[in-house]
Amino acid sequence: MKKQKTLVTCAAFVICGFSASNALAQATVSNVSADVYGQLNYGVLAGDSGDGSEHFIVDNDNSGSRIGAKLAGDLDETDLTIGAHVELEYQQNPSNSVTLEQRSISGEFNERQLNVFVSGGFGKVSLGQGDGAANGNIERDLSGTLVISWTNPALVGGGLEFLDESANTRVSLASAMSDQDFESRYSRLRYDLPALGSLQPSISQGIKGNDDVTELGLRFSGNLGGKIIGALGYSTKDSGGQTGDFTTLGGSLSWLHDSGINLTGAYSTTSDDNDANPDADFYLGKLGYKVGRHAFDIHYAQTEDRVQEGDSAETVGVGYVFTPINWFEAYAGYNTHSLDRSGADFDDVDTVLVGGRLKF
Repeated sequence: MKKQKTLVTCAAFVICGFSASNALAQATVSNVSADVYGQLNYGVLAGDSGDGSEHFIVDNDNSGSRIGAKLAGDLDETDLTIGAHVELEYQQNPSNSVTLEQRSISGEFNERQLNVFVSGGFGKVSLGQGDGAANGNIERDLSGTLVISWTNPALVGGGLEFLDESANTRVSLASAMSDQDFESRYSRLRYDLPALGSLQPSISQGIKGNDDVTELGLRFSGNLGGKIIGALGYSTKDSGGQTGDFTTLGGSLSWLHDSGINLTGAYSTTSDDNDANPDADFYLGKLGYKVGRHAFDIHYAQTEDRVQEGDSAETVGVGYVFTPINWFEAYAGYNTHSLDRSGADFDDVDTVLVGGRLKF
């Protein structure tokens, strides 16, 4: 693809230019910093569906347990900083994967970040496993409740199923409901351009599985009777075959008034080259309130045509987060999920999650 070649050529020019610099070749490193961090995020999940109800001890996939380290140092006599980012996730009983039949799932390490970077006046170039340029751009949120009320409702209880008993048809919550937030993390070359005022553009190209992925992202922030943040993104994945190019387009906007009242909205749409696959659309609206160390929200999400044309999956829920100290949050939330399909009658899926996230 022409845009992929352009990205690689530009990034190669930047890297080769710095490598050829005598200043870079002779520079020593100073102001070295190493930031080691992590978190544990566990809760009790109660789930109810047409197949019955059960409780689970889960790792909250809204923000899974992980450990990581960031290393950075300045190259003397230049304006460059070099560094690396390593982050591994370890989840036992992920909240999006447990089912009525499989309540316990052994944990394993999965890489989230394994990349090196160079930054300076030209921006930042990163190489390796990490976020694509648009990752998270459907999920910008100032409500303070993301740990319990994430933009993607299926991250809690996603393995539970809608049941149409008369036809013995089952559809998992994760299949029918998704915020479709671009291509997440993969092996990529990413370039974050210098900020243009309040705008932060970025571009990436890489490989996810066997597919080539290109992403464009733009984030922005400002003040309007309080704080406002937003983002837009575009991704395309060359899947080949009948699917061809799989594309995602969307963004999010969140506003926090000085009073603590906040509003958040998000939208995404996906499509491919196979006429038999319908385009899928996602919508989210959230009303929240923050006061002191407390945050509340009520939210509504809808995903249309994700499993088959005419489907409409809906989520209505509430969330609460209490942060008694900066490194610990306690939370509780309830969601009711429904799936509407012509000629079918699916039972709802209900979830309650109570837990806590400890950061270190």
